[in-house]
Amino acid sequence: MSIDARFLLDRLPRFFEVRDAGQNGALRALLEVIAEQGALMEADIARLYDNWFIETCEDWAVPYIGELLGVRGLYSVAGTQAFGQRALVANTLRLRRRKGTLPVLEELAFDTTGWRAHAVEFFQLLSTTQHMNHRRLHSTRTPDLRLGASMANINGPFDTAAHTAEVRTLPAGRYNIPNIGLYLWRLSAYALERGDASAEPAHTGLYRFDGLGRDLALFNRPRSETELAHISEPLNVPGRLTRRVLRDELEAIRQALADQIAPTPAYFSEDDGGAVLRIWVDGKEIPPRHLVVCNLSPLPSGPLPRDWRRPPLSMAVQPADSSAAPVNFPSVAGEFLVGFDPELGRIALPDGKTATRVEVAYAYGFPGDVGGGPYDRRAPSRAEEVSSGLLRPQDFDTVLRVSDALGDQPTLAAAMALVVAGKRYLIVIDNDAAAGPLAALDLPDTHLALEAGPRHRPVLHGDLAFKGNASSRLSLSGIVLDGSLRLDGPLREVNLRHCTLVPGRGGIVHTAAGASDLRLILRRCVCGPLKVQHSIGLVRLDDCIVDAGGAMPPNALALPDTLLELDHCTVIGNTQAAELAAGNSIFTGKLDIAHRQQGCVRFCYVPRNSATPRRYRCQPDMVMHELTGALADKEAIRVIPSFTATSFSDPAYMQLALASASEIRLGADNGAEMGAWNLLMQPQREANLKQALDEYLRFGLAAAAIFVN
Repeated sequence: MSIDARFLLDRLPRFFEVRDAGQNGALRALLEVIAEQGALMEADIARLYDNWFIETCEDWAVPYIGELLGVRGLYSVAGTQAFGQRALVANTLRLRRRKGTLPVLEELAFDTTGWRAHAVEFFQLLSTTQHMNHRRLHSTRTPDLRLGASMANINGPFDTAAHTAEVRTLPAGRYNIPNIGLYLWRLSAYALERGDASAEPAHTGLYRFDGLGRDLALFNRPRSETELAHISEPLNVPGRLTRRVLRDELEAIRQALADQIAPTPAYFSEDDGGAVLRIWVDGKEIPPRHLVVCNLSPLPSGPLPRDWRRPPLSMAVQPADSSAAPVNFPSVAGEFLVGFDPELGRIALPDGKTATRVEVAYAYGFPGDVGGGPYDRRAPSRAEEVSSGLLRPQDFDTVLRVSDALGDQPTLAAAMALVVAGKRYLIVIDNDAAAGPLAALDLPDTHLALEAGPRHRPVLHGDLAFKGNASSRLSLSGIVLDGSLRLDGPLREVNLRHCTLVPGRGGIVHTAAGASDLRLILRRCVCGPLKVQHSIGLVRLDDCIVDAGGAMPPNALALPDTLLELDHCTVIGNTQAAELAAGNSIFTGKLDIAHRQQGCVRFCYVPRNSATPRRYRCQPDMVMHELTGALADKEAIRVIPSFTATSFSDPAYMQLALASASEIRLGADNGAEMGAWNLLMQPQREANLKQALDEYLRFGLAAAAIFVN
């Protein structure tokens, strides 16, 4: 049922509608007002019905349904779309029916943390003398050295080798009778559907998966588990892909085809999201049987720059029937094998083969939804939708799309050619392709917005120069810029959300004077250094990483005579500004704030030699309170933040190391870690798991989380 004015008029005698038509439609106007309120009531009734069910209810109703089932309260994790309490409440009944079993503990870890998990009973891996009536054939004291894949898993989550007993408590000691390990993958796999590979400049026929030209470890796209009783396998977790595993599968595919048997691939299966990686050469997809796993490290000898190994043009596979003739791959003239290295993210064509364009689909690892990436960029809450969600087409005069669809623009350059000054343009890039350098833009009285389509990550090479007047605005959403953003003129606002300006290759620079009203706003961005030569109105950073990228001097934020506001940020390098208001952030370099009577720094890590406004519950001030001399120095050194990786090419970029002081890992005002990854609320997730284990763990057993990455 849908309530509108027509619906109400149909329920009145026809006489009233005819009479109302001769009186300027006063009755119809009244019924439209009534129908509007009726439609709201109808929608509210429909929502009330949906809120009875955990699958369709609104987020606010999830804890209430959980209360009906006696689900213990969980810490809220509100900063990301990737996790919520809905799954745990939905699975409560079936988890309780199987309480204490290993698959339940694994599912529980996933539901309470949002991280993929693998549960291990360590007593199954103990090296013990076996009873003849209860033999465990899978548990052998001496591992088989011929099984290279099993040997590579030793001391990892999928280890099958027997170990001697350890008496230390979890997680330091593992292999003991009461111990159960819950391996957790904190990094997520972000899948690109079809992006451009970058060509190796020194040699023809060599490419990198990453559009930025970096060596990048490829990650598995986790396959969903369809049964609760299933124990996760490497196929179900976002782990790094290895040469050995993919090589074994591709060899098995070719052998099955040579034996005229239908292959049963796992990593290259078309089910549940498709193969873990795909390669197109000049628009033609290379089938898995024509892919070869190679070690594409530079050759140890030869001229510089050193070449990589090259795959052969073809290979012959001997069928199981030794009397049959070998089968060639590929069997069609003109086709050839393509080599790739999943551990370095490299591609090699055979000697003498070149390509105009190489495209790839793959997944890479990253800690969370910050920077440009193929993830859901909608805001976590409705209140944040306008400031940090997707751009709204209704706010623009013209919307242009860049894609291969009929009627859209084929390239970003073609779309930019249609932009004229004086209007509001939204250009949506609906692919993962790379675009060349754009011409310098001079657009007075114009609002230009470039946005990546849902779950896309386009890459723009070269610098982006934007110039305008006091009415000009620039918005970027979901864009990866392999260069600098160069601003000129008294602009009104520059707004970046979910963007990456590659550290070490670019940043943001504003050079003109007279931009005292300019607002530079970044939300959930990864960026190189921000520099202005003259005063601007405001620089606002939320959930951002600002990395000086090895610049000398290492100035991450050089903002003279400018108000700087930060919340939940990680700043790698020195900071200079006129005024500062900061919260829940990590500054690794010296702060030099000119006006220290205004502003405040709260729940932050600030190096000791910094000049800042008044500080509230900051480190190392808190741990040094009432200490002097060597003791104060010792405590100050202890709480210095340490990171798993500081290179942008590393999947664990700017992730706080597990060895970081608890004052940093739990030091924000919401009890989570300081810095850009506060939005993941990882301490709350760990606490959720510990709380749930109290209910589901069997008596006498001990379980602990073990982080894989």
